[in-house]
Amino acid sequence: MDLAQVLAGGRTIIELPEADTDDLVAAGEVLVQEGLSLWTVPFARRGELLRLREVFGRRVRLGVGDLRSPDEVGYARGAEPDVLLSPFASAELVDAAGPVPIVLGGLTPTEVARALLLGAAAVQVVPCDALGSLYARTLTAMFPGQPLIATGRLERFQCELWLDAGALAVCPLGAVSSGDVSDPDLTDLRHRAGGYRFG
Repeated sequence: MDLAQVLAGGRTIIELPEADTDDLVAAGEVLVQEGLSLWTVPFARRGELLRLREVFGRRVRLGVGDLRSPDEVGYARGAEPDVLLSPFASAELVDAAGPVPIVLGGLTPTEVARALLLGAAAVQVVPCDALGSLYARTLTAMFPGQPLIATGRLERFQCELWLDAGALAVCPLGAVSSGDVSDPDLTDLRHRAGGYRFG
């Protein structure tokens, strides 16, 4: 499966918050209904992918994020993710990923260029909110047509800036909180999810 298949037409990657498994399943159903079907968990929670896969099957794409070493990438592959994400970039990370698409990280133009040369499926600009909103147009103009993913503490308008500038996708960290997921009627979650759905 390549990255285009992983994204499946979506443009938002949701980092699932820490929560009870039953709450995550209920929240996941809302996310799917709202068109947000690419989710990640951090390395320490990679074991949750099996349960999520059992419930949602191929309706969702699942990834492991915040991978910091080749060993972590190797262990994460054991959870059978659709995609792997690291905030860093090295040839060793790419090698450890094997056939699984890996998204490497970078912030400066030099770091992004290096990550692309290493053969990353995409490069997440992280933390993309560190250099202000204008950086979206500045950086994407330097890498036209390249698969960039904006990752950071992003509000909806900042996501739109990156997507309008040419980013492939956005990963608004913290967009879904543990409180959103544990809320009994999930109304706030549905509202928040709708705000991060982009065509």
